[in-house]
Amino acid sequence: PAQPFRRHFRCAPPVLSQCWRERVMASTLRCRGPEGRQRARSQIIVMGMSRSGSSLTTSIIAAMLRNGSRSDETAWRGLGRALPSDSANPGGYYEREDVVRLNYATISSVTGAGWTSFRPDHLLRPAALNASWRAPSGRAKFEASARAILGDMDHHAPWTSEQRSRRVSPPPKAVLRACEQVLKDVRFARTLPVWRPLLRRPLCVIPYRHPGEVASSSRLRSVRLWEEYVMSALTAAREARCPTMLVSFRRWLPPR
Repeated sequence: PAQPFRRHFRCAPPVLSQCWRERVMASTLRCRGPEGRQRARSQIIVMGMSRSGSSLTTSIIAAMLRNGSRSDETAWRGLGRALPSDSANPGGYYEREDVVRLNYATISSVTGAGWTSFRPDHLLRPAALNASWRAPSGRAKFEASARAILGDMDHHAPWTSEQRSRRVSPPPKAVLRACEQVLKDVRFARTLPVWRPLLRRPLCVIPYRHPGEVASSSRLRSVRLWEEYVMSALTAAREARCPTMLVSFRRWLPPR
């Protein structure tokens, strides 16, 4: 992620580049509907297993949404605080800190366990998470926090090139939901069912990598967890009826 966006994008094979442009840019960045009304934009959700290229993938999506500018971070964090980088990911995680905290807290509140522990019913049917709140007030607290995050993303998402070229200056209410945005946290693979009622036209992106490479790159050293997170991400996206794109980590890399 620390490398320039254009260098990453040149490494992607042409078919993948074309797929991104067709599915993410052309189809979702149109400014107005047939009647000229402002259209609600997609929210791109990046999820899956950690150490699978999710940060790199998010950095590329965000750069596409902000027309290649690396200085504008609003496409992926609005005005929220970014999760700090560390030695495991010096280029940055491209995650909002409040999103990560909320997903951790939600998993703990609903299951009574950490993010690496799956209940069998949640693994096979992630939507069961919706019916498993341990405290009655848990859902209300979650929804209040999630709405605040999504509201911030709506207000501060970058304008599209079409909006800039048309010099569109609508009143504040018309700006809401006007631009594409991307939210990334691998734990969306587990929490997407509770976020889904608050999202509009979500599009799911699931980066994946060979489980042996993930296990050797991760402190957890667990192939089992890779299988559970990938399975949960695919099942959650299908249950939520989200258009879904799988992105291979190796396809971002130049051939050796």
